[in-house]
Amino acid sequence: MLVRAVRSRHRGATTYRGAIYRGAALAAFSITAAFPGALGAQQLAKATPAMHTVKRGDTLWDIAKQYLGDPFLWPEVYRLNTEIIEDPHWIYPGELLKLPGATARVVAVTPPPAPAPAPAPAPTQNAPTRVFTNPTPPAPAPTQSFVAASGVRLGEFVAAPWVDERGGPRDPGYIIQSGELSAIASVEHSRVQLYDPVMIAPPPGALATPRGLYLSYYLGPFIEGFGQIVIPTGVIEVTRPQHSGEAAVARVLKMFGEVHPGQSLIAYDTTGAGVRGGPAAVDNGRMGTVRWVYGQPVLPSLQSYLIVDIGRQDVKTGDQIELYEPRQPKTEDRELAIPAISIGKAQVLRVTPFGATAIIIGHEQPKISEGTAVRVSAKMP
Repeated sequence: MLVRAVRSRHRGATTYRGAIYRGAALAAFSITAAFPGALGAQQLAKATPAMHTVKRGDTLWDIAKQYLGDPFLWPEVYRLNTEIIEDPHWIYPGELLKLPGATARVVAVTPPPAPAPAPAPAPTQNAPTRVFTNPTPPAPAPTQSFVAASGVRLGEFVAAPWVDERGGPRDPGYIIQSGELSAIASVEHSRVQLYDPVMIAPPPGALATPRGLYLSYYLGPFIEGFGQIVIPTGVIEVTRPQHSGEAAVARVLKMFGEVHPGQSLIAYDTTGAGVRGGPAAVDNGRMGTVRWVYGQPVLPSLQSYLIVDIGRQDVKTGDQIELYEPRQPKTEDRELAIPAISIGKAQVLRVTPFGATAIIIGHEQPKISEGTAVRVSAKMP
């Protein structure tokens, strides 16, 4: 019987954007190494092209599944591209990734039956009797409760949208135009790619020093009674500062979405990503609701961003929230009340006076949408 590790729906200490589970891949490798004679049928994966250009929404997991036929082979793609991929949790649109050759195979591993235990030797008259007065108790079975074990990841923090006052950040700079020159007059550079040069106007009063960094963004919807959604698109690095009233020259260093001329720029600030450690579970945490989900109408899943109406007075970066369906009381047609149903977990990344941005790190139910109830379930020290 073919055996394949089962995917978990909780993000652990190691993951990928969307879901990368290194432990399962290592487990399969360990079985193969320990039992080289136990390989089952080997199925040749379909011929793969030499390169893949990353598109928005791609993950190493999905790329391995598409080209190699098995998502658990994502480390093979990562190992070929370590000079491009700094962190396997994050890949960016426009990156050109090398792929394993057509000889890559998907291996289904059938573990051999466990060997029969050797018979215990007969005790001798002089053999001492060993008595265990305090045996080690078995490890407790895991529960559905899940608490993030580490601090906020830099890549997740920088790419996270947030809620701001109407109009977004005050006095931003902006991208003027692409720095690419085309030999074809009809070509219009309305969209730039990773590492493309761009001409920028820094925020008023900002010193566009060489290697200085800015965050590019555009404004999402304004939610009445709540705030303005701000959506980052990339990180812009200055390569030549302003001279005599000229634009500064920069390049697109990171991309989280499409980068266009006209998008706004603010100073690149990662102070909120410096938290470390894990949150501790709390009871009766502050309650709220999901007000906006990134990527709608696509159903959100692991690593999706959402914004909730819990502000910085009640939550901070690194805290954890639970998404749930509230308890339903009994009615005339139903004798028993329906208990609250847990939907998923999310880690808080950005916090403003208006609300908090969180990233989904685990879910048991598919229903995550605007209006979903949330509560603070774990707090950082």
